[in-house]
Amino acid sequence: MIQGFDIFPGSSLNNRAKKMGEESMCTKNQNPFEQTVEEQLAALRRQNKLGSWGIEESVFARLAKTAPEWPEGRDAYRSFRIRFGEGRDGVIKTFEAHVNAVKHTHDNFWRWNGLLSGEHPFLGKQIDRLRLLAGNGSHAPMIEWIIIPDLSANLGHGSINSVRGVKSLADAGLVVIWLVPDRVRAIDYKEWCAWFLAGYEVNEPRDYVQWWTSVPCVQYSPHTGTGLQTWLRCYPNPGFAAPSGI
Repeated sequence: MIQGFDIFPGSSLNNRAKKMGEESMCTKNQNPFEQTVEEQLAALRRQNKLGSWGIEESVFARLAKTAPEWPEGRDAYRSFRIRFGEGRDGVIKTFEAHVNAVKHTHDNFWRWNGLLSGEHPFLGKQIDRLRLLAGNGSHAPMIEWIIIPDLSANLGHGSINSVRGVKSLADAGLVVIWLVPDRVRAIDYKEWCAWFLAGYEVNEPRDYVQWWTSVPCVQYSPHTGTGLQTWLRCYPNPGFAAPSGI
């Protein structure tokens, strides 16, 4: 017997090719923005200090002990659901707290002047401008981990109406902006999409009528920076996803 003779010529080459293909697939499905638990808690501590949120050390200890594994998927994330206050007032407080956190994180940040929370004048009376799709009554104080299985979910949808639900991202979608800022800066509307906060509804009154027909959305451009805009729910937008959290 001749030493080293391969009775199946090319078999080791095939095995190497198979292994390389598997490694390539793993790389393709790996999230380049993955963070450690320590990195995420450090980001939360920073916002807690800057925003005077009043999160106690016992909460950080609980989060450190209960952190889930980072989920699999190219655009999957472990993140936080952080809410302040009850009901309608809590919705407003939470929204503005996270918008301020985004300001602290992104130097070049803008917010469309029609994206408002709370009451604002319209035709001589005060009207609400922001609410939760799940109902403001569902809003309660909480600080917990959540998983976003795919921030690119429902990309290329026909309309937001056709894919949104009570688990669609609302304030948790704002958290991603300050928690994973590099993901926002990667938005190019091709390889990395922008996303809707379809768990919110925005009232944009016009023509003497109140219209709860829009949702906030996260945008980015190297020229204009990170922005929060609104989009009509009935219209598609191919560069935007409508993700949910669990």
